[in-house]
Amino acid sequence: MKSSERKQVLVFSMLIILLAQINLHIFASNFRVSMGVLLLPVLVFLHRRIPVLPIAVLAGLGVCLSRALIHSVMRSFELSAFADFYPELVFYVFYGLMFHFHCHRHDYRIPHRRCYAALFLMDYLANLLEMICRLQLKAFTFPLQADILLVAAVRTLILWTIISGLSQYKFLLFSTAHANRYQRLILLISKLNSEIIWMRKNSAMIEDAMAKSYRLYGQLQEQQAVPEVTQSALNVAKDIHEVKKEYVMILRGISEALELNLRDEVMSLSDIMKVLENAMNLLADQQGKQLEFLIDIQNNFKTDKHYFLLSVLRNLLTNAVEASRKDTISLGFIQTEAEGQYLFSVCDDGPGIPTEYLEQIFLPGFSTKINFDTGEINRGLGLNLVEDVIMNQLQGSISVQSRPGSTVFSIIIPREQLEVQQ
Repeated sequence: MKSSERKQVLVFSMLIILLAQINLHIFASNFRVSMGVLLLPVLVFLHRRIPVLPIAVLAGLGVCLSRALIHSVMRSFELSAFADFYPELVFYVFYGLMFHFHCHRHDYRIPHRRCYAALFLMDYLANLLEMICRLQLKAFTFPLQADILLVAAVRTLILWTIISGLSQYKFLLFSTAHANRYQRLILLISKLNSEIIWMRKNSAMIEDAMAKSYRLYGQLQEQQAVPEVTQSALNVAKDIHEVKKEYVMILRGISEALELNLRDEVMSLSDIMKVLENAMNLLADQQGKQLEFLIDIQNNFKTDKHYFLLSVLRNLLTNAVEASRKDTISLGFIQTEAEGQYLFSVCDDGPGIPTEYLEQIFLPGFSTKINFDTGEINRGLGLNLVEDVIMNQLQGSISVQSRPGSTVFSIIIPREQLEVQQ
């Protein structure tokens, strides 16, 4: 037996012994009914493959000895007391033996209906054997048999209740973990979708650079420039063409992968905001800040442009969290409707945007984020991406008002661009 298994045997048997001390003294002399034996199926349900038989044997020995010692301390020390409690060991060994074969036969699976009939039968037979050890043939009287059957039924019902509760709890944990993974996946896809927009822009820039290189090659040929220089211009054009081919293949592959997730999916605005609220809480927590997030939604519409909305709002909210110098950050999101337009306001109580920067914040490459320790500068694509998505993908507009302690981004998007009727 491995050291980990020995540890399991010791710990789990001690738990059963301790639980067995809570018992009822009924029916016959020294016959006690406890819930200790129920812990064995529960442990199998929680841990699957555990050494059932060694645990049952050690638990039986512990229960027998502990009850004999308690009996001797409470009354007087008698060696006969150990003989009176040996049927406890018989009960646990026999129950453990039956349960051991049941586990091997059913691959240690507990939560299915038929297993409870088997567990009821095991409980009854183990109790019957214990009563035979105590009363011999008197154990077969009708009243005693009825009592043993009642004990087995009650314990099996309690066991079913415990395992059903644990099953629901495990399902809840799984559902919560699944929901968290799904939210992270949605955010990841929205980020990739944002990058695809920039990659498409860059693809046009690569095409333009290749055309300029080839024109330069033609001009150098016409001017009869140094052959090495002319050839270098041609080589640059060829290299850019090769880069372009690889770039386009990568872009196509990512785009096709994203299309599998973008097609035929819709999300409500409230669900979008739940994803963003969880993401912002996590970001604030990573920075050692507290987040107060007020969300006010007038129209909980459903949209198939949820990845675009996620990209836009995530950028604005992330900027607000990262720019705040306070320990407690206040964010606000308000959605209203007017004249066929959806209006979105994203506000924060941060330091604000300096007046001289307000006209530049949507320009590509502009950034005020710099790490003075490393010299690393943020690439400055966030707000330019936001403007691009709103104007070119959603046919909307964005504006900003800012002063120290208050920044508000106002977004207007036509209703028909967002809402999906279902």
